[in-house]
Amino acid sequence: MCAHKIDFWSELPSPLKRSVRDAFVSWSEKIYRSQKTVISSYFPSAMGGDMSKKDYLVNMPIENAPENYLAMGFGESSSPYFFEKFIDSGFYSKKKIIGWFSETMVVDTKRLKDRPVPSSYMDLAKPCYKGEVCIIGTPLIPDPLLPLFIKREGGMEACRSVIENIAGFGAPVNAIRHIGKTSNTFGSIFVMPLLFAEVCREIPSAVVTRPKEGFFAEPFILFAKDGGKFDLIYDFCTSREFENAFSEKQFLVSNAKNDRLIFSGCFETYFSDLEEIYDLLRKKLS
Repeated sequence: MCAHKIDFWSELPSPLKRSVRDAFVSWSEKIYRSQKTVISSYFPSAMGGDMSKKDYLVNMPIENAPENYLAMGFGESSSPYFFEKFIDSGFYSKKKIIGWFSETMVVDTKRLKDRPVPSSYMDLAKPCYKGEVCIIGTPLIPDPLLPLFIKREGGMEACRSVIENIAGFGAPVNAIRHIGKTSNTFGSIFVMPLLFAEVCREIPSAVVTRPKEGFFAEPFILFAKDGGKFDLIYDFCTSREFENAFSEKQFLVSNAKNDRLIFSGCFETYFSDLEEIYDLLRKKLS
C-alpha cells in the first residue's frame, strides 16, 4: 500500500469511519500547529468483503507496518495470521481497548406472538426460537458475536443450538423497516448494534432488551509498537474529539462508567475458536 511509514492505521465500521476520520484530521492539525509534528494516517475506504487487498494490514510488508493500529476486534486483527505476524512476533507489544461496537436484542412482539420475550442471550438457544433469530452480516462475513459468546457461556452444544435457531442475516436498516409488519421474514429477535436498536424504540411492536449478561460488544483495540508516536495517538483516542465521534453514533466509549455494561467475555481481543464459529455459521446460512 505505502512506500513510507504510516503512524496511524484505523479500521472502522461505516457508521463511524467519516466522523472519526474528520475528528482525526482536526486533531492532527492542532498537534501540528502546537508541536510542529506531522502524523501520517490511513483509513481504509471500505470494510470487510468490500475492502481491496491494499486495505488489509496483514498484506503489508511488516517493515512498512504502522506504529499504531486501531482495529475492530473481529476484523483482521482476530485472524490467526494477524496474531502470529504482529502479536506473537512481538511487533505490537502494547494493546489497549479504546471503545466498543455494542449490540443488543430487539424483539418484534407481533411476530413473536405468545412466546416469551427473551431476557438473556442464552435464551436464544431454546427450541421455541427456532427460525426466529436474525443476526447482521452476510454469509461471507457473518457477525460471530452471538454464537461465539454462547459457546463460551454454555459450551458447544448451546452454540450449535443457537446457530440452528438463526433464520438468516439482515442489515439492521432493512430489518427495522419490517418489524411489526406481515412483511417481516427476518425473524422475531434481532441482534443489532445499539445505534439501530435506539431507533426501534419508536416502533410500537418493538421491545429493546438489555440482556442480563450485558451487551455483546466488539472491542476497538489500539495496538502499538514501543516508542514512536503512541502517546500522541493514545491522546487522540482518549480525546473529546474521538469521544464525540463515537457518541454521536450511539456507540459506547470505554470508561469506568460503562465498562460494567459490557459482557465480560468481550474484554478478550483474540479468539482461537473464531474460525470454527465462522465455519458453522457459513454452513448453516450459505
